[in-house]
Amino acid sequence: MVGGMPNSVNREMERRKYISKVGYLYPERDEKLRNVSDIRSLVQAVESTPYEKILSAVAMNDDRNEAESNEATIDDVMLAEASRRYSMAFEGGFHVGCFFAYLKLKEQEIKNVTWLAELVQMQVSRNLPGWNKYISPFMYHVNDNIGK
Repeated sequence: MVGGMPNSVNREMERRKYISKVGYLYPERDEKLRNVSDIRSLVQAVESTPYEKILSAVAMNDDRNEAESNEATIDDVMLAEASRRYSMAFEGGFHVGCFFAYLKLKEQEIKNVTWLAELVQMQVSRNLPGWNKYISPFMYHVNDNIGK
């Protein structure tokens, strides 16, 4: 068994030579990502990348359920970011990606309706923040003019 160990180390070194250097996370942050155990360590692992801004909007405590909390979960943040990107792709027009973006935005619309239907079915009070947790497409530019 000891004889196989250098082989695996050599294999790992060979693999790292061929890993694509395109993107923000690999190969420099590979070790940090392997050691992630919670959302705080994930934010630290992706610091100084565009993902840090996205993940910094995630609530760090999980003491309430989604319908009662107005803080964003990681799912909420990722869906909002995807909706922002799909909206931009759809408005870009003149390329094949706008059709894919249209389908994904329709999928998001179905998720919104499903979320609201679940709240109705659970008879959740209308004054809880869960009713405002749907994701509106084409709203990515709303905060662009703040401070100008």
